[in-house]
Formats: sequence, structure tokens, C-alpha cells
Amino acid sequence: MRGKILIAEDDRNLRKVLRAMLMREGYEVTEAVDGAAAASWLAANPNRADALVSDIRMPKMDGLALFRHCRERHPSLPVILVTAYGTIGDAVEAIRSGAFDYITKPFDEAELLRVVGNAVRTAAGSDREMSASPDAAEEWFGMVGRSPAWLEVRKVIEKAAASPFPVLITGETGTGKELVARAIHRISGRREGPFIKVNGAAIPQTLWEAEVFGYEKGAFTGAVTSKPGRFELADGGTFFLDEVGEVPYPMQGKLLRVLQDREFERVGGVKTLTADARLICASNRDLRKRMEAGKFREDLFFRINGIPVQLPSLKARQEDILPLAEVFLLRTCAEMERGRKRLTPESVEILERYPWPGNIRELENAVGRAVALSEGEEITPPDLCLALADLASEDATPEETRFHESVREHKRAIIRRAIRNAGGNKTKAAEILGLTPTYLYRLIRVLVVENKDS
Repeated sequence: MRGKILIAEDDRNLRKVLRAMLMREGYEVTEAVDGAAAASWLAANPNRADALVSDIRMPKMDGLALFRHCRERHPSLPVILVTAYGTIGDAVEAIRSGAFDYITKPFDEAELLRVVGNAVRTAAGSDREMSASPDAAEEWFGMVGRSPAWLEVRKVIEKAAASPFPVLITGETGTGKELVARAIHRISGRREGPFIKVNGAAIPQTLWEAEVFGYEKGAFTGAVTSKPGRFELADGGTFFLDEVGEVPYPMQGKLLRVLQDREFERVGGVKTLTADARLICASNRDLRKRMEAGKFREDLFFRINGIPVQLPSLKARQEDILPLAEVFLLRTCAEMERGRKRLTPESVEILERYPWPGNIRELENAVGRAVALSEGEEITPPDLCLALADLASEDATPEETRFHESVREHKRAIIRRAIRNAGGNKTKAAEILGLTPTYLYRLIRVLVVENKDS
């Protein structure tokens, strides 16, 4: 399965057409007869859809109202609007406000699949935003921290926001690069303008230029109408280019020209256009090594690296692990309507000792899974993330050895619980745990789970 798509469309026949097109490509599709039904489904199934395809004109709740609802309640969900020619202006304004993209009626199947594919890839690769409660003392533009490493980053963010120079945000995967980019935008002089995001790794190389700079009608198969690119839509605001290290080499020269002259042409067009957008880039790659390998232009690197912002790993922010976990716990309990839960001291110890190679995103997923699997008011060690590593070493102290055996026992307990909840079906248990069946079977062999009550 390539992803789960929610369709909001009041025209029954059009819903059938959209469903058939998407299912042929391997997507799982859920249908909603209008915007209100889609909003209800999302409330009952948080974080289940990878993209929303919604008509603009619908009864009860139209597509624009549904988009605004999703922007508030489900900010990480890409929203694609289906529009007739007369409402293209509404769709463009929605994109400037955060919608992912739009397609026009009558739509071309290739265009639909291209836009949906980009949305699903972007959702899968993006740094998910975290929102703290208003009472969280350490919350700042959706980010939480009190460690010295984080406080230094905050100072750099504030300085970057006050300057007109391009910003390059670097750091490991899961450290919150998109949140930092949004914070810079929101406290800059461009805060009233749009924040337009593009993931350089999510767009196929052959379509990169069309996505970023737009195209004219007839420029290629599926270009049934002219369409502005993401950079053009960012005029007056901020253009956030995530995973800049993955931008195709031939396109890097065009990007450099835009930064130098603010000029570009749409694909298939002859008119030179201009746009005034502040550039923020992000990468989890070492761009200097990419330059040495001949995969990234040196002149482009020095152009985008106006103000560097290096994000520390979560391992370097030890003091922030528990506050972050508490924020995720509070938010997930509210989303799943599970009531208030709390971490036991044993769970806190595990969270603080684990190295978190996936950083903040891994911590968020671990807490979310624990809430889903927990049965009482407390989050106990067996409820926590299954991916906790076996940190034992040959020179471990007796105390450390007991700790590592405790972690292994927690793994066994959580596997047994998942298998029990799945009625003995290990494939379904793997789905519950967010693992592949192959990995689950390997864990079962390593931990000897089946020798006990499984």
C-alpha cells in the first residue's frame, strides 16, 4: 500500500472516479460525502490519512472551510483542493495559506497522481510539528527546551529572523528543522506573507522545475492549464526548501539565478517573472561532502549559507527529553481522547537513558505508541517504544546489566500484548506496533518471546 488518501467530494460519480484512479496506483482510499463528514472522520482517525483530496464547492462544510479546519486540527496533513476554473483564485490563496496543492476540473489522471504522490512523499519525509499546551512553560513557537544547547539555538533563530539573509538549517533527521524555519518566518518582518514549503527529496527529478517555478499550459503531458510554482506563490513571504542537498544538479543553477536576480521562467514559458521571497534551506546531509563529490554547487552553497543554524541532536539536549515527552503525552492523550496519563519513574529512567538516534521525531512516536498501547492511567515501561536499543556492553556494571535486562523484558511484554490484542496474528501485531512482519519475527527469535506466554 502506497498510502491512505481521504477524499471529500459531494459528487458521487466524481468520488468513484477519484477512488478508482488512486486505488489502481495502490493507495488505500476512504470517501467522505462532504467537508463535515471528512472532518468527523479525521477526528475519529487522527494521523491515519497521508493526504486529503477535497473539492472546494461542497454543502455543509466546503473545501476551504475544511482546509482551515485541517490547518488548525491536523497541521501535518497535506490538503489538495479540487477546483473548477472559476475558483482557481481561491485555491491559489489557500496554497499561500498552507494548502499543499490544487488540481482543476476536468482533471488529468497523470496530474492527479503526480500531485497526490508528491503530497504523500512530503508527508512521509517531513519533520512533524509538535504543539505544546498553552501552559507549557518551555514552549516557544511549538518547540520545547531549557537545555543550554537549545537556548543557544534560540538566540541564533532570533538573530536570523531579524536579518534579510538566507538561512541554512542543518541537523540530524528528526531534530525539528521545519519548526525552526516556521519560527524564523513567524517572528520576521515577512510574518504576514505566505510560508511555502518544498521538500527537495520528495519531488521527482523530471518534475522539479515545474513544481518550483511553475509551468504554462501544454508544457508537458498533463499540463492542462497554466500553474504558478511554489517560489512564485511565496512572493512577499518565505520559501522553505527542505532537503536542499537532494535538489537535482541541473536545477541548482536555476535556483542560484533566482537567489541572485529573483528572476525565473515557468516551464514552457518565455516571459521572465520575478518574486520577492526570503529563502530558508534545510538539510540533514553534509553539504560540504556533497560538494566534494560533485553533487552540490559550491557557489550555491555559499549563497544559501548566509546564516547557519546547527540543530543539536536530542542526545545533546538531555534536559529536554522529559519536558518534550510530557508535551507529546498531553497532546496525544487529547487527540485520542484517552484522558490524562502520566509516566512512571521507571519509564522516565528509560526515556532519559535511551540515545534517541531518531531524535525528537522518534521520541514523539514512542510516546504516541505508548498511549495507544497503555491500559491504565500510567505509562509503564512495557508501553514504551519497542525500538529501545539493547545498550548492554561487556564492561557494564551489575546495575547497568539489570537495566538492560529490564529493557529486554519490556520488549517481550509489549510484543506479547500486541500479539494477544491481534488475536494471535503476528502480521497484524506487527501492524499495531508499526513494524514490518519480518522485523517482528526477528525480535521474537532474539528475545525468545514464544517460549513464554505469547
